Amino acid sequence: MNAEPTLLLWDIDGTLVCTGKAGELALGQALERCFGVRGSIDQVDYRGRTDRRIGEMLLEVHGIERSPAHLHDFMECYLGLLAEELPRRAGKVHAGILDILEMSRERPGFLNALLTGNLERGAKLKLEQYRLWHYFEFGAYADDSSNRNELGPVALRRAEEKRGIALSRSGWW
Repeated sequence: MNAEPTLLLWDIDGTLVCTGKAGELALGQALERCFGVRGSIDQVDYRGRTDRRIGEMLLEVHGIERSPAHLHDFMECYLGLLAEELPRRAGKVHAGILDILEMSRERPGFLNALLTGNLERGAKLKLEQYRLWHYFEFGAYADDSSNRNELGPVALRRAEEKRGIALSRSGWW
């Protein structure tokens, strides 16, 4: 009888890596480039929010119409600027992360996946910068929902779809 796999769901910012505030800087620059708004993003509480939700909040606080087109343009601009900022910042992989990812990859029955508020392209940019992207087979991202609380079930469903296995929800909170 095979044991059910252990699904390890990873966040990126503050868990796997520190990007030296590349994301925050890119968001602020995107506001200026897209909408002519100068200033910081500190006017919104972005901790624990998805990239899409942060974008919605920033548009709202600066009086910019929260249209799908504005949000799309803002996110595209952000991703372009993030790609520029990441190599400029003194970011790092947190201590012990590489060892954990290597061990879990080598052990049968473990599956690493992402559960992050980053857009998928942003997640890939960040993790490729630190040579970690290849450890993750799939993920749940801000592209899936602007509500972070909806991402857990997305990650679980993807694990079932990608691996063709039914994961027990007994350990899911």
